[in-house]
Amino acid sequence: MLVHPIEVVEEDPGVDPVRVKCRIFCHFKRRPADEISLETCRECSRRRIVTGVIVCLNCGRWYPIVEAIPSMLDDEYMDLKLYRLFARKYLDRIPQKIVALMKKPDPSSLLE
Repeated sequence: MLVHPIEVVEEDPGVDPVRVKCRIFCHFKRRPADEISLETCRECSRRRIVTGVIVCLNCGRWYPIVEAIPSMLDDEYMDLKLYRLFARKYLDRIPQKIVALMKKPDPSSLLE
């Protein structure tokens, strides 16, 4: 999975970064977790993604994050209205290389 933040707020949730350190990959720095310092984890644990997108790198299925809540429902429960609104409002703020990974649903078809 790839997480791309669009809007982020800084806060101090009081989380102990030792317990939240990513085990395999750091999406904040986009590097393997074993290359990331504990200070980076402290910085990351104070961030909350308000708006963004999660993309599955295997199948291209993507999920919008709206008001800090990822919409990760099965296809049969997918709210296409939410996806259309998200695509119209934020697609131009997502790097093209990430948009190219977003295959299901096809974001360009949501703009029509």
